[in-house]
Amino acid sequence: MTAIQPPARPFTDHPGMRRAFPENRMTLGLIAPLESFTGDVPSLTDHLELVRQADRLGFSALWLRDVPFLVPRQGDAGQVLDPWAHLGQLAATTERLALGTASTVLPLRHPAHTAKAATTVDHLSGGRMLLGVATGDRPSEVPAFGLRREDLGDRFRESWEYVRAAGAGTPLPDARPDMELLPRPPYGRLPMLMTGHGRQPLEWIAEQADGWIHPGRMPAELHSAVTQWRALTEELCGGAAKPVAVGSYLVLHENPRTAPRKVAQGWSMGREPFLELLKEYERIGVSQLMLNLRFNERPAREVMHEVAEHLLPHFPPGETSAE
Repeated sequence: MTAIQPPARPFTDHPGMRRAFPENRMTLGLIAPLESFTGDVPSLTDHLELVRQADRLGFSALWLRDVPFLVPRQGDAGQVLDPWAHLGQLAATTERLALGTASTVLPLRHPAHTAKAATTVDHLSGGRMLLGVATGDRPSEVPAFGLRREDLGDRFRESWEYVRAAGAGTPLPDARPDMELLPRPPYGRLPMLMTGHGRQPLEWIAEQADGWIHPGRMPAELHSAVTQWRALTEELCGGAAKPVAVGSYLVLHENPRTAPRKVAQGWSMGREPFLELLKEYERIGVSQLMLNLRFNERPAREVMHEVAEHLLPHFPPGETSAE
């Protein structure tokens, strides 16, 4: 754990960003829960031990989803547990994994709470927090928080700007000018990644975000979007292209040569064709593939070990200054 208010270190040294997104190559992350399950609610059996295994096996990141309500016919319950309480425990449970949200539904929370929670996890984890944010994909949640869908885009941008201002120690809306939200980010600012578009122009996202999280598609379908993103971020920010991550389901067959079959937002295949697919994602410029193991018939533990043994050596996590 870092000291609570040391002088900020350079953002380029942020361990979570360096581990998840090394320059010019791809890594492999996991989406919680680390479980193969049917229905909408996982059991979370041995979940913390599975997270420890993912950490030891060398995956680059673990991503938690922000799912306040189980909405029938609009998706599963995610990892069930509140992501911020969960991330606090994972900061103590793991040593190397970058810990991310994919994604926090930014308009549903007051941005002061989001900023304080995420910065707290960044401190507790030694700089491994990655704040993925979105406007959400479950319309029924919005009125439950007293909001209107048509206001989400404006509310999202206001909340984004608030989180950035809180991290910089600058005056906050509706707060006394001498008030400050603590702690400040240990690496100057929180890494903030956009999932989807958040009802914002891509140019705004490219300029403001530290990375972009995209839903799972085949490389040929993603190539144009990734190329545009890389060009925009290089042009608008005057440096190397910012990372792009892709979140997808993976059904890994026991037969390593099982031919590929597309499934909703993901793939079903053996590890040998999957390795070739991973190389293609890396070739088009994807920075990380975030794997959701939910639909496997095999135990997630078994799939994780196979990926770690045969695929991770080709896509190792980035090195951090602590390593």
